Amino acid sequence: MPKRRQVIYLGWHGFNNFGDDLLHETWKSALGNPLEVAAPLTRRAHMVTASQFLLHSLRRIDTERIVLLGGGTTIGFQNWAKHTRLALAYYSAQALVVAGAGAAASHDTFALNLQSSDWRAWRNLPHVALFGVRGPLTQKECAHHWRTTSVIGDPALLYPLCVRRQRPQPARPVVGVCLGASPTSRFDIGAVADAVSAHLAHHPDHAVRVLQLSREDSDVARELASRLDGTLVAFEGDVQTIMESIAECSLLLSERLHGAVAGVACGVATVPLAYASKCDDFWMSITGEAPVLHVGATSGQILEEIQRATRPERAAVVAQRVHALQQDLLHAVDLLRQWQEGHISSQELIALSRHATPAVLQS
Repeated sequence: MPKRRQVIYLGWHGFNNFGDDLLHETWKSALGNPLEVAAPLTRRAHMVTASQFLLHSLRRIDTERIVLLGGGTTIGFQNWAKHTRLALAYYSAQALVVAGAGAAASHDTFALNLQSSDWRAWRNLPHVALFGVRGPLTQKECAHHWRTTSVIGDPALLYPLCVRRQRPQPARPVVGVCLGASPTSRFDIGAVADAVSAHLAHHPDHAVRVLQLSREDSDVARELASRLDGTLVAFEGDVQTIMESIAECSLLLSERLHGAVAGVACGVATVPLAYASKCDDFWMSITGEAPVLHVGATSGQILEEIQRATRPERAAVVAQRVHALQQDLLHAVDLLRQWQEGHISSQELIALSRHATPAVLQS
């Protein structure tokens, strides 16, 4: 009798952070799978599920499982290596699937001061199907510390393809602005507001929409909305509402990484405000260039990037690259669907991933 198939989701979601929930919703839609079983990521979550797990396991003794790493900046970090190993053991999973996750660059003191890296632990993970990573900085770190791989982009780029909705047409053009990065924005709010105001002076018919993509961003979002006399739209757990709000924009400035991901995925002229290597990593996957705007950017520099982002030739380059990455991501999704439907085994899934990811480097 064929075994049942179950995907265990490994990633944050449900904590009112748009980026985390966007990744979860993207994978759910792409795989046509509710992903109701998520690996615990905290000791408390393990304690809550432990009493229920033995019974669940006995009921599913005929089930073959894989663990799907949802994305985000996870590869290389000590905590995430621990999460993946526990998930593989906890659910007796046959493989860990990685498609579009990222790593912090070795020079990124901001990220590496928040979490410790442990590449040895990643090299020791068994049964990994690595289909590709978020961007070229992650690709470089993986090649140096773990294994060589390809760039397939952030998984959230697939959301507009998987959740088909008509693009809304607002009554007037909208400029979207999103500031915030744990614990707060690292950009000068005044400089951002002045740049947007200068742009609006030449486009008086445009409205301003301030997007609050995390609870942590509430103070900066309110201040920005006040300075720009804009409408505040806060993420309250509904990914589709925020995606539609972003899709209505003709221009988007975003410090939050997945604000920028959502912007280019929806075909919106996007200006990334980069505060960590994950922002650089993603933008390089889209344009081949590092973002120009980093912490300390002046209003004049921000305005120049707004003007650059809205040029038709820039939009064409971004759209072409987004499409190419979406096709690579869809290839990984197709193989995962084949596994779900029982057409290929976990071992075959791992073997197929190696066609895009050459052998593990010995280091």
